[in-house]
Amino acid sequence: MAKARPTDRSHLAGALPKLATLDDMALPTSIKSGTKHAQQRTSKKPFGINLKMVSEALIEEGMDPTLEMIKILKKEVAVLDINGKARVNKDGTPMMRSALDDDTKLRTLNELLQYTQPKLKSVEMKVSGNLELTTEQLDTRLVMLLAKAAK
Repeated sequence: MAKARPTDRSHLAGALPKLATLDDMALPTSIKSGTKHAQQRTSKKPFGINLKMVSEALIEEGMDPTLEMIKILKKEVAVLDINGKARVNKDGTPMMRSALDDDTKLRTLNELLQYTQPKLKSVEMKVSGNLELTTEQLDTRLVMLLAKAAK
């Protein structure tokens, strides 16, 4: 085949080349069906992510991120032997194991912990003066403070 000149388009069978657009590459989603999640409504940043829009899109798709993460953390898969067949217990049920390794579970749960438990802050305490309490008085005071803290 002869080297084509820039104006020679015979190798395209007469069709002019067409550049792809974003619409050509996009998968059909609910966003294209008339909903307006892509519009920015409340974010003060000009190109910031609007969490309300993300939440609405997830609700429309029937997805709750918390529930999806819990499903993934609880997911189990069958234990396979060398030949790729599922191993079974004595009662005939397939042996199952967690789909995620312990390290991944631990890191994920540790991340989620910050949303369920308050973070502890360091407190500086200065004690001035001379405390003249007996050991029994200190023990009684500590028991009282621990009981108060437990409430």
